[in-house]
Amino acid sequence: MISSSDTSAIAGDTSAIDEKVAKLNSSSGKGEIYSNIKGFFAFLFAIIIFIGMYFSSSGLILYLCKLAQSNILPTDIHCKPYEATPPNIQPIETNIFTTNTDPPLSMKMNFPYDKYNSSNKVLDMIYQYKNQSDSNFLGNYFLSIIESLLHINYLIFNKILNTFNENLSEYAIVMFSPILAGIILSIIFFYDHLYLIYLWFSNMSWFFKKNTNETGKGQPKWNDVTIASFTDYGVGICLVMLFIFIFFVGFPILSIIIFVTMVWCVFSCRAYKASMGGKIINVEPIIQDVFKYYKISIMSFFSFLVIVIAFSKLGTTPGIFSVITLLMIYYGIIRIDMFNPIAQNNLSKVVSYDQAKKTCDFKPVEKEKHGLLSSLIFGNNQSGGGNITKQLKKISKTITKNN
Repeated sequence: MISSSDTSAIAGDTSAIDEKVAKLNSSSGKGEIYSNIKGFFAFLFAIIIFIGMYFSSSGLILYLCKLAQSNILPTDIHCKPYEATPPNIQPIETNIFTTNTDPPLSMKMNFPYDKYNSSNKVLDMIYQYKNQSDSNFLGNYFLSIIESLLHINYLIFNKILNTFNENLSEYAIVMFSPILAGIILSIIFFYDHLYLIYLWFSNMSWFFKKNTNETGKGQPKWNDVTIASFTDYGVGICLVMLFIFIFFVGFPILSIIIFVTMVWCVFSCRAYKASMGGKIINVEPIIQDVFKYYKISIMSFFSFLVIVIAFSKLGTTPGIFSVITLLMIYYGIIRIDMFNPIAQNNLSKVVSYDQAKKTCDFKPVEKEKHGLLSSLIFGNNQSGGGNITKQLKKISKTITKNN
C-alpha cells in the first residue's frame, strides 16, 4: 500500500514538474529562446564581418608581398622620389595563386616602374619644396623628419613583406599574415618613436642654415650660420631651446606624426598598380580572387565558427543539427556550392621568388666629418665650411682685417 508520505512526495514531484513546464511555457521562457536566437544571428553577422575584413587584409598583404618582390617601393634615399636620379629596377614576374600540382603552376603579375608607380604625392611634394629657390630652413626641418620617417617605414615594409614572400607559402600568407602583420606593425610603431627622437634632435642642424638664394630662381643655396652671424646664430640657439621644450611637453602629440606616416605608407603601397593577365589591376581584384581561390579554406573556417556559436547560443540539439547539415553539404547530399574549388586560368610554370635587383647611379659628395655636438650646433655643411676650427679662423681673419 502507498503511504501518505509517499503520496505527498509524488504530489510534490508532480507539482515541481508542472512548475518547470509552466515556466518553459511562460513568457520568460519564450523570451529566453528569442534572446538566444537573436544572439546567434548577431554573432553570425559579426563572424561574416570579421571573415570579410580578415581575408580582405590577407589579400592586401599578398598583393604587397608581390610588390615587395618587385622592389619598386621608394627605399633608396639617393634615388627618386627623394632625389632626381631614377633608380634602375630589374623587371620581373611574380607568382600568385600557386597550385599544389606537380609541377606547381601559378598565375603571373608584375609591377611596372612607370610614371604612375614611380610617383608619390607626399615625397614628390617634399622634394619640390626642398628644391625651391625660397625654401626655408624651418620647413626643411619638419619635412626632413617626415621624409626620414617615410623612408624608414618603406624600407622596413619592403624587407618584411619580401621575407614573407620568400619564406612563407602563399597559403600561410593568406591564413595567418593579418595576425603577423598586427604584431609587426605594433613593433614598427614603437621603433618609429625611438627614431623620431633621433630625428627631432639630429635635424636641428637646419636651425643653423640660411638660404642665400635671393634671385627667386634655381635651387636654394644653403650656407652655415656661425657665431660671426650673431643674430641668425642667436635665432638658431633660441630655436634649439624652444624645440627641446616642445619635445618634452608635446611628445605624446608627436605620436600623431608617426601614426599618419604609417597610415600613408600603407595607403600608398596599396595604391600601386600591377599588370596581370594582360590587364592593369589594383589590389581589389586580388582581394576578390583570394575569396574565390581560397573559398574552401574560408568556408571551412566560417562553418567551424557557426557550429561553435550554434552549440553555445542555441544548445546541443541545434548544434548537432548544424553539424549534420554541414556534413550533408560537404558530401553533396545537399547541393550547395560551398566546398567546390574554382578552376584557375592563365597558369604557367612557377618562376623565381628572388627580389628584383635595384641600383642607383648616385655619386656621394665627400663631406668633412663632424662630431655630434658640432653637427647639432654648426650643422652638416652642404656648401663648404662648417668646421668649428675653420669658423674661428674666419672670425679671426675678419677681426684682423677690420683692425
